[in-house]
Amino acid sequence: MKFSVAPLPDWAEVDGDDLIQVARHHRIPAGGNDVLIVPDGRPGWMRCPASIDVLLDALDGTDVTDLTTWSGFADVADTVRALYDNGLLFIGGRTGLRTVPTPRSADAQEPPTALLLKLTGACDMACSYCYDYDARRWPGRMDSDIARRLIKESLQPGRRLMLMFHGGEPLLRFAQIRELVDFANRTAADAGASVDFTIQTNGLHFSEPVVDFLRTHRFSVGVSLDGPREIHDRDRVDHGGRGTFDRIAENFRLFPDFMRQEVGYISVVGPTADADQLHATWRFFQELGVLTWKLLPADAEGRAAEKPETAQFRRVFVEFLADRLEAVLEGELERPYLTNLVQLIEPFLSLERPNMCMKMPCGASGDLLVLDAVGSVRACDSSSHPAFQLLTRDAVLPPPGRSALPLVGAAAGGTEKVDEVREVLEVREVQEAQKVEEGPASADSLITRSRASTSARALRARERWLVSEAPCASCPWLHQCAGTCPARAMINNGSLFSIDDLECATRLALFPRILEDVSLPGSRLRQYHDLAKQRAGAALAAAAAPPR
Repeated sequence: MKFSVAPLPDWAEVDGDDLIQVARHHRIPAGGNDVLIVPDGRPGWMRCPASIDVLLDALDGTDVTDLTTWSGFADVADTVRALYDNGLLFIGGRTGLRTVPTPRSADAQEPPTALLLKLTGACDMACSYCYDYDARRWPGRMDSDIARRLIKESLQPGRRLMLMFHGGEPLLRFAQIRELVDFANRTAADAGASVDFTIQTNGLHFSEPVVDFLRTHRFSVGVSLDGPREIHDRDRVDHGGRGTFDRIAENFRLFPDFMRQEVGYISVVGPTADADQLHATWRFFQELGVLTWKLLPADAEGRAAEKPETAQFRRVFVEFLADRLEAVLEGELERPYLTNLVQLIEPFLSLERPNMCMKMPCGASGDLLVLDAVGSVRACDSSSHPAFQLLTRDAVLPPPGRSALPLVGAAAGGTEKVDEVREVLEVREVQEAQKVEEGPASADSLITRSRASTSARALRARERWLVSEAPCASCPWLHQCAGTCPARAMINNGSLFSIDDLECATRLALFPRILEDVSLPGSRLRQYHDLAKQRAGAALAAAAAPPR
């Protein structure tokens, strides 16, 4: 669901008979006598004195002529305009914050803004919590022909694509990366498009040729590093059970500027982590002098399938982020910039959401497509659950004598009811629905067929569920939160049509404090956000990507 702003025109251009109505909204107490007003069903907001109630009561039900001829109109005209522009006031049935119609058919949609290529299922680490590990996918190596096809489909005139390299460990396939980067650059130039590159790596394969290549092509580089040796080596081990911290730390001696100035770091924490560990990890990255750091909870998939999150872990995680937020509010604006906070501040500053996971709906199957190492196309890399598989390998590259058709549900146009989609999402039915059908040779766009799949339409149905049936429908923060991650909801609750408890708790705890500050002149959080973007944009981009 996208929104655009259509500001209120000059009053002379507005029909005097147009009725004025106050939009449904939520009120959140702010400092002093102020109140934060958030429109229901829209992402706007305003900070107003509590006396705004008097004006809203006077406006509701009057018409434009009565308003503009009122003796006090000049004193309230700017406030009325701001209420309209922020979706809090309807005039003649229109408001300034409007939804942008979304194309119904898959082939009418824009190409993805991000394409994630899982080059291999293999990795030379054996992290105890690896969400991605699967013995069946381990030998997989991505087909370059399919990757080139998806890149070419995505690079359309005037469009910008983020090409993300992932695995397994993507630098095990460095020659393939070089080949695909060269192809993407040439294709973008021919198409009048633009392409950027990012990579998430375990940090074991940096060499002068690799670092030079990444710098030459302006890669955003993310490195997985869990903190000081005693914390990192507890979970991030090689296949012999040996810790990997020292091998990664050697890069700080060999490439000090690169590691500190150009890399974004991600630390994954399991459900046994306590407050001392999180604060120790923060201090480690602070003393290391890096630009950005992101904290991620381990997902209960892969090697961590039997290690679900606990209520105690969620409380520790939320309290740590709340502590860091308060530190920023007290003036701690220096690096490392905590990517988690930057991502939580961003939805209040713009309707444009660079982070696809904080969009409404999330970017899975729309802004983002994933080409798996085993040849299937997926909606997101954050879960290997069948609900996120859009096209099987056989549908992408059918065996001799077979052909692939678009994978669609029972009703064309994506108009199934939510309860019908829930049934489709049973694992067995998803797998059955994605068998290759007989039909004419498929020269169709992989993007179009992916978005016509049952799983893609189920993800869109989740958006409808969020704004109609879910507890989120009555939450003032829905359009800043985007209803939490569907992958985490599926992992932790077994259903797309559910809410992730950790993300929900984090946002309910931090959003009121964030909005209270960003609504003020001289906001510390705005300053923090802007400094992070200016000083560490590329590192933030790497750490903000979906890969764990």
